[in-house]
Formats: sequence, structure tokens, C-alpha cells
Amino acid sequence: MKAKLISFLSVIILCTSINAQQKNGLYLSFNPLGILEVQASYGGAVGYRFNEDWEVSAEYSQLKPSLWMGEGKYTNIQGFKTTYAIKYSIDINEYTKSRTFVGAEFRYKQFSYDDVADFTDKASGKTIKDYNFKNNTSVKGFAGLIGKQWDLGENSRWALELTAGIGLRFKNIQRDNTPANTFIVPKDAGFGETPNYKDNQTSAYFPIGLRIMVRL
Repeated sequence: MKAKLISFLSVIILCTSINAQQKNGLYLSFNPLGILEVQASYGGAVGYRFNEDWEVSAEYSQLKPSLWMGEGKYTNIQGFKTTYAIKYSIDINEYTKSRTFVGAEFRYKQFSYDDVADFTDKASGKTIKDYNFKNNTSVKGFAGLIGKQWDLGENSRWALELTAGIGLRFKNIQRDNTPANTFIVPKDAGFGETPNYKDNQTSAYFPIGLRIMVRL
């Protein structure tokens, strides 16, 4: 198995060097704005351009507390996010060193945090105020994309990518260490999936990405 993996990686590296002029092959990318998201995202992606038309990428990021919102009462935020994308170039402009593409992405996000909320006893109707519990959230999303890549120089290995899209996401909430025989009392809508008061929810989402790419 190890020998097969080494052989596979060697073929990728060889193809990358052969296709250097066409700027095909393996590349790495990262989103510098990820750390400004509601759950700050730290990670990167690996991609492969097969030819002038098709490329794929896979991204993995660790999720941490927001740098600009702070934790507030939602503490110990941690989790991960993965995104898989396929892209097809519909226009290549040799003069501006750019390409326009359409594509699709699948993303999966899972994170948890310590939350505080009110719970109502189903039998007595009494409310338990400011009860501490753990919120576990998982999100699946599918979206169509449109984007553009700009080469940063005639023979540069660096490029800039901007994407936007629209899709659906499916959110599931599991709560741990809640009071027995109670239901949660919603008191604010939340922002960016924190906090969550609905057990399951389907909604539209609009992925926007800015990535810096480097070809290997």
C-alpha cells in the first residue's frame, strides 16, 4: 500500500512538472478571510487541475472562536469544516491571464460549544433560567458556484480566486447535559449558526470565497 501511494504521488509530481507551462497540475490554496468568519476558520485546500477545463479541490479547516465577535456566553467553540469542489472553465482570457468557471461544492461542518439557555419543564411548566449545556451542530451544504481566477504574472505560480454561489444547507442540533423532561426556550434568533434553538433546519446559504493559490 505504501509503495502504491509513493508511486501515485510520483505520477502527480511528474504530471505537474510536465504541465507547468499550461499551469495544470497540483496546487495549494488558503482563504485569508477565514479567520474573520463567525467561527474562525484555520486551514487550507489542495487542488488538481486536469486540463484547461476541469479541476477539483478539497479543503479542511479547524474552527475556533471568532476573532471579532468574541465568545460571549458561547464558550469553547471547536470543530472542523470540509469543502469539496469541482470546477469547469467556461472562458479563458489570455490577455488578462484569467479564467471564468462554474462549478459545484459540497461542504460539511461540525462544531460544538458551551451554551446557556432557559428550559421549560414539560410537566410543571416551570422555567429553569440560564442553564449551562453543550450544543453540538452539524451542517451539510450543496451549492452551485461561479468564480474567476487571475494569474499573478505571466510565469508566476501564484493566482487569486474569487467565488460566489447559492445553495441549500441542512442543519442538525444535538444538545448534551440538558435538564430532564424539558424543552429549550428560544429567546433570540442567533447569527451564523450560534446559538441554535431549532433541532433541524433547512435554509439557503450563499458561499463567498477569496483564495490565494500556489501551484506546486
